[in-house]
Amino acid sequence: MNPRPTKTDSTRRGYSLLELSLVMALLLGLSTFAGLTVSSIRDWQRGKDASLSLQAVFAAQRAWMADHPTGDIELVSSAQLQTYLPEGWYAMPAFVSLSGESLTLDYNVMPPLLYTSGVVYDPSGAPDDGLWDVGK
Repeated sequence: MNPRPTKTDSTRRGYSLLELSLVMALLLGLSTFAGLTVSSIRDWQRGKDASLSLQAVFAAQRAWMADHPTGDIELVSSAQLQTYLPEGWYAMPAFVSLSGESLTLDYNVMPPLLYTSGVVYDPSGAPDDGLWDVGK
């Protein structure tokens, strides 16, 4: 009789430190990737929401100009445009930048623009891509 039993694969229990480290590194890498992806998707969604709101204001401008062909868009007020907003829009939309600061809407130019500190705000970089602008 052998007093010391031999270890076989069937009696081995648990995982090695290397296996646990690899699994933890894989989970950490996947969670980091997911966090970065969610952040970029959230930024894209904010841009699309801003674009939709700007399109609503642009539609109101065009409707106002159709009713007042000799009018000047530079002289129209926010209250006048509110009545021309598409169905479901009851007030002029408010805009927030990616960093959380309030943006100023210039509805006296066609198409309407967003400003921050006197500079046109469009973090997408292209004035016609449909993100943060009306697009073309």
